[in-house]
Amino acid sequence: MKVDVAVQSYKKPESLLYTLMSLKKVSGDLIDTVYINDDCSNDGSVEIFNDIRVKEYFAPWKLNVRVNTKNVGVNQVYMLKHRPNYMNWLFVLSKFKRFIDQKTTHNKDDVRYQYAIDNTDKKYLLVIHDDVKFFKNIVQLYLDTMEANPNLAIVGDLGQCWRCKFSEICSPKKLMQGFRPPHFPLTPKDRTQPFNPKKGYGRDCRINEWSCLIDVEKSRLITQKYGCLFGNYYRYSDIGAYWFCKVVEHGFDFSDPIASEALKTQLDISPEHEEYYLHAWQGHPGHSVWVDQGMGIVKYNRDEIVDLMKKDFGFDFPHKLIG
Repeated sequence: MKVDVAVQSYKKPESLLYTLMSLKKVSGDLIDTVYINDDCSNDGSVEIFNDIRVKEYFAPWKLNVRVNTKNVGVNQVYMLKHRPNYMNWLFVLSKFKRFIDQKTTHNKDDVRYQYAIDNTDKKYLLVIHDDVKFFKNIVQLYLDTMEANPNLAIVGDLGQCWRCKFSEICSPKKLMQGFRPPHFPLTPKDRTQPFNPKKGYGRDCRINEWSCLIDVEKSRLITQKYGCLFGNYYRYSDIGAYWFCKVVEHGFDFSDPIASEALKTQLDISPEHEEYYLHAWQGHPGHSVWVDQGMGIVKYNRDEIVDLMKKDFGFDFPHKLIG
């Protein structure tokens, strides 16, 4: 069985290609098409992805490159035809301009990963970030987990524990043992505390979307029934968190296979996600180089990644106009 891959692109073609190269090394035979959704980089990134040398390197993978109608960034996409239940008509009226203004409205495909979800012909879709380095065959691990439980909607790294108020009593391992913290998963109707703007999010639990496998048909069903898209931001939620709530509410299952494996070993030293992949391996989160290529705190080091492509994979990066 093969899967397709969805990855979002914005002004970091070197990092994205390095991520795919590391994935190809460990899981290449299990992948067919890679959907690269570019968020209006306008810096030559798309030309890099379509370069014949890049396509030849990744063959027989197919690279499907798409560019958004307008930049989305880290903002919520508002669409009248695709809105979750809490967006009733009073909500729509309160943000009417966001829903109808051509400067702020978007095509459904502009939501990250959605073009891949709607167009893949595979049973499962691997969703990754452009700053992940893979070390072991994570795709096979995810596939084995999915095939063992037909009710699973998503597998991957249970996360956002770093911002969850229940982190002292909960963990991915405990969740995989069946433990559920109070108000799991958090939804608008059962929230016991008002939204804290300093905290930013109120729904914390999810499967992190920087490395996960989703059941495509179940994802489409969640969108159809609840109006939410996997890759969109929603009230009190980072990407995937609101969708995750609806997955649980609907009765689908989720799994963190590495946390589950740790439970089976019953060892103090258990497998960690870093054995399979390392997220933000360049030493900084992706968003910190999205806004202005540094934000004055960290800098995106293109040359370092280009050198690593040559060293680790023998690939000469096709330098073009990268603004």
